[in-house]
Amino acid sequence: MSLYEKKILLKSDKKEVFAFHERPGALKRLSPPWQKIDVIRHKRGIDKGASVKMHLYDPFKITWKAKHTEFIKNEFFEDIQTFGPFAFWKHQHIFEDLNKNLCSMTDRIEFKLYFHELVYPASEKILLNKLNKIFHYRHKILQRDLIINSRFKDKKTILISGASGVIGRLLIPKLTTAGHEVRTLVRRYPENETEFYWNPYKKIIDPAAFDNTDAVINLSGENIGVGKWTKQKKNKIIKSRKDTASLLAETINSLENPPELFISASATGFYGDRGDERINENSVAGDLFISDVCRTWEDSALLCNNSKTRVVILRTGVVLTPEGGALPLLLKGFYTGTAGIVGSGNQYVSWISAEDFINSLYRIIFDTNISGTVNSCSENPVKFKELIKDISKTIGLPAYLKIPEKAVKLLTGQRGYETVLCGAKVMPDKLLANNYKFIHNRPKDALKEMLGKEIAQHD
Repeated sequence: MSLYEKKILLKSDKKEVFAFHERPGALKRLSPPWQKIDVIRHKRGIDKGASVKMHLYDPFKITWKAKHTEFIKNEFFEDIQTFGPFAFWKHQHIFEDLNKNLCSMTDRIEFKLYFHELVYPASEKILLNKLNKIFHYRHKILQRDLIINSRFKDKKTILISGASGVIGRLLIPKLTTAGHEVRTLVRRYPENETEFYWNPYKKIIDPAAFDNTDAVINLSGENIGVGKWTKQKKNKIIKSRKDTASLLAETINSLENPPELFISASATGFYGDRGDERINENSVAGDLFISDVCRTWEDSALLCNNSKTRVVILRTGVVLTPEGGALPLLLKGFYTGTAGIVGSGNQYVSWISAEDFINSLYRIIFDTNISGTVNSCSENPVKFKELIKDISKTIGLPAYLKIPEKAVKLLTGQRGYETVLCGAKVMPDKLLANNYKFIHNRPKDALKEMLGKEIAQHD
């Protein structure tokens, strides 16, 4: 039998730390983004007798089943593997108060591999390093969230559309582990009390979704990064944004007690291709197709014009996360030996780490000084060639190729031209003016955290 332990000191009451782990979404929120996890079934939280089934991809799909065997409120909980890659696995969480507003949490893992005596001596360093990276990340996120949660203690009821997308899947665990109630709009039959049916194309929406709702967040929209932009695809891109945003806006206006906040997504593509020009929230729209899409999207959301609802239009840059969007495509290029500089490489990428995106959005929910258009991107936009260089250094793989503009246009048409070859140097002036402190100021800092490259060995 082998043992791994890692302790963290937290400036928080142990009851709040324990409550974080009890809340829905804790498993997802604390899972490292470089290791894909799909939770298939999760019953009864962390109470004794609770169970979880999930698929891990490392890199192949592994089924893991676990059962919670011990539970002492605010003190201790334990789970054991009932099916999975280990011959034995027991994970204990131990919580201790040290003094006022200071506690410790210890992760203690006992494990045994199949054919342990034969394989463990050779694999010990690799396995302990892997565990240390995972729990280094988990503790870092826990500490970060507890600090942020302590600043904003009011509990909200938040309705989200487009929750099944990458951003929604990241945002919901952030909200639920902080104690907020999250409702989602779905286009299928609702499966539980937190889901509400809507069909924006038929102007159908369940009014019960808005009962006592404090905020509505609209993340809906056809994926622009897949397939060629045919006339049919373009119409679908525009319609998916216009119909969803306008239905939400008009519904909010019609309510006797509308929510206090409506956040609707847009994108930095609004500004078009602007070279080295410094862009902020006051800059005019560009002249690309994607600029027209964003303008229509925003105009539809701005139909929400009642005096009780604060409206925020979130012009989001490239959200860096290995869980979806641009980064997995770039990483795939490195792993297949096809990575390189596209076009001149001088086009700007206005990026934001997934952590900064969800944390700045969380800040917007509570800060009533923030309204109107907000650029959701880093204060340090980089050129495409700089981003490729940072990825290369982080994962230790080269990027040899020079991919000419003509090849991009030939293979991907207008979509490739507008999303890869064009760019704008967009600045988050409104977030900075409202004292938002970015977690990741450089792509390399975000990449190290997201890809598990911050530490190299068991400490």
